[in-house]
Amino acid sequence: MASYLNNIVVAALLFPMLAALLSLPYAIYQYRRFGSISVWKTVLVFSFIFYLICAYFMVILPLPADRTAVYPGALHPQLDPLYAVRLAAPALERLNPLSAASWWAFLKNPTVYTTFFNVLLTLPFGVYLRYLFGRPWWQAVLAGFGLSLFFEVSQITGLFGLYLHPYRLFDVDDLITNTAGTLLGNLLALPLCRFLPSMDEVEEQAIDRGAAHTTFSRRLVAFAVDMAVTGAVLAVLRWALPGADHTAAGHIGLLMAATGVTFMLVPIVTRGQTVGHAIVRLRVVRPNGSSASWWSYIVRYGLLFWAFLLLPAWVAALFPSEASPVRMLGDEVSIGSEALMLVMLSVYGVWVITVLVRAVASAFHRPFVMLNGVISNTRVMSVAQADRLRAARHEATLDEELHELDIDPLGTDIDDAFDASFDSTSADEGVSFDAEEQGHI
Repeated sequence: MASYLNNIVVAALLFPMLAALLSLPYAIYQYRRFGSISVWKTVLVFSFIFYLICAYFMVILPLPADRTAVYPGALHPQLDPLYAVRLAAPALERLNPLSAASWWAFLKNPTVYTTFFNVLLTLPFGVYLRYLFGRPWWQAVLAGFGLSLFFEVSQITGLFGLYLHPYRLFDVDDLITNTAGTLLGNLLALPLCRFLPSMDEVEEQAIDRGAAHTTFSRRLVAFAVDMAVTGAVLAVLRWALPGADHTAAGHIGLLMAATGVTFMLVPIVTRGQTVGHAIVRLRVVRPNGSSASWWSYIVRYGLLFWAFLLLPAWVAALFPSEASPVRMLGDEVSIGSEALMLVMLSVYGVWVITVLVRAVASAFHRPFVMLNGVISNTRVMSVAQADRLRAARHEATLDEELHELDIDPLGTDIDDAFDASFDSTSADEGVSFDAEEQGHI
């Protein structure tokens, strides 16, 4: 039992690093597919990943210190099906159902508890397959067999060649018991699914949330992708212009060019989408959801990057010395680099605090709007949210037009207006029309 607990501890120590590596791809998939991230589904997905890590570590740990050691008990695979059942038969014959001591002795039999743990090892796998992925029992059997086969191949190959010889036994009974455990878990999940929200409902709610509100986290994912793209563009520019980064002006020019390509040129070509926006289905639009003009992208991101975020580079270029004299009201005062740095740190500190406050407010469905968005009259919205705003605006315009024409939007007056127009046209052309003779249109 202690070895099982140690394997779980090792998995728990490794899991945070693996979860951090998977967070960005998972967020991109969820935002692109559903428009928002469901907390409940996220807990299920990452708990499933943690379970798989634990299950695999149960199979391969502890690792031998000597990679060349030979383990005679693992050299020859056990290919006799149900061999464990025959080994456990004597213990089963000695079992007295009415005696607790007899049960304890039976469960302490190595063959018995090994078989029990093999079934228990993949039972959660069957539950996840049914509830999280909606897989029926026969697909669970195939998946359980495949997972168990992966475990056994890892053992017989010495962890895929990491060890020269197998250090654990390949046992065909493990394939049987692991597959049986998956099937049992899949069947046990049937009554459990009745008390838990279905994945279809969870995903539909995520789609509705993504179409109604664009979260700060979704924009942050897009921004992270765009900054990676900016880094790649900057690397290409430095390779193409190796001497440009040696001066302050050249350094600023490269940064402006890299951010200009990512945040201005690309949105102009794609009509409002950076690479990150396109990946998570966002778009820069006007507050009412309509398309923004090309120059608004330049104003929006020029204010953010070229003016605000590049301010330290501008200051370094304008005040290269330790103390630069500046005339104020006729008196000459000295502004040191430390004072300038303190002022900039204060400005950026206040800005970060305001961003955090607005990010928290965004979690409560308050729109996340920055000053550069207000000045450029642009917003970052999901494609679905922008489409919904445009549809609502067009619907309101149609209602106003129908109201001006004194037509009932429910359709009765439209039919009457059509009939009256048709009768008038027929009368002008001298055509008589009898609905009973002509039938229904």
